[in-house]
Amino acid sequence: MKKLYSQMTMAELEQEMKSLREELDRAEFQSQRSVIERKYYTAQAYTLDPSDFPPGMYKVEHVQLPFILSYVNGIMAWGTIGEEPDASFPISMLTRL
Repeated sequence: MKKLYSQMTMAELEQEMKSLREELDRAEFQSQRSVIERKYYTAQAYTLDPSDFPPGMYKVEHVQLPFILSYVNGIMAWGTIGEEPDASFPISMLTRL
C-alpha cells in the first residue's frame, strides 16, 4: 500500500515528484496531464512551509485572475479568486505578487 504524501519523508516526496514528472512526459491526453500535475503540486506542497504563505495577493499557476489568500490550512491555501469566495489551491501553486 502506498504512503500518503503527509507520511512521506522529504526524500520520498522528491522521488515521488520525479516519478510524476516522468509520468507527465508520457501522458497522452490533457485530462491525464491535469490529474498528474495536480498530484505533483500536492506532493510539492508537502515540501514547503505553510508559514511562508501569509495572507495577501498571489498568482496561481495556470490561473489568470489574482488570488487573495485569506488563510492556509495544512497545505491548502484558501481565499478569493474573482467572484469565487471559497477557492483553494495547494500552496505550491502560489507565487506572491
